[in-house]
Amino acid sequence: MKYSLDTNVIISHFKGDKFSDGTDSFFAWVKDSGHKIYIADIVYAELYTGIYLANDPANEEKRLQQFLAVNNIEVRYTSSKTAKRAGNLYAKNLLKNKRSLKRILPDFIIGAHAELYSDALITWNQSDYDINKQVMTPVEAIGEHDK
Repeated sequence: MKYSLDTNVIISHFKGDKFSDGTDSFFAWVKDSGHKIYIADIVYAELYTGIYLANDPANEEKRLQQFLAVNNIEVRYTSSKTAKRAGNLYAKNLLKNKRSLKRILPDFIIGAHAELYSDALITWNQSDYDINKQVMTPVEAIGEHDK
């Protein structure tokens, strides 16, 4: 399987939040099972926002790069096809929600990227995504595969 990650999954690992046990189990499971993990370049940009806001950006960058390498996470770059699909998803959302800006364009880029490059999107915020691929939490991905 090929999994795309939402930013919140990686942030969960670094913050040690209430989802971190499930997140870390997911990364261990993926490593053991040989599945592929991708992040969109927009996810990479969001992670770097946190790095540049940190007290020690050089250390945080080193931590992120080590994490990506250890988990064999590949950054995939946005194509014009991804951008067009993201625009379509965002427009549909704006029309459906009366042009309310409750969701931001990066979420739609992440969703479109997952549609084009993976079998499923892994996120802790499933309700953010209405895409033509399976959207699961890290824990659900482990359980889905074990069925």
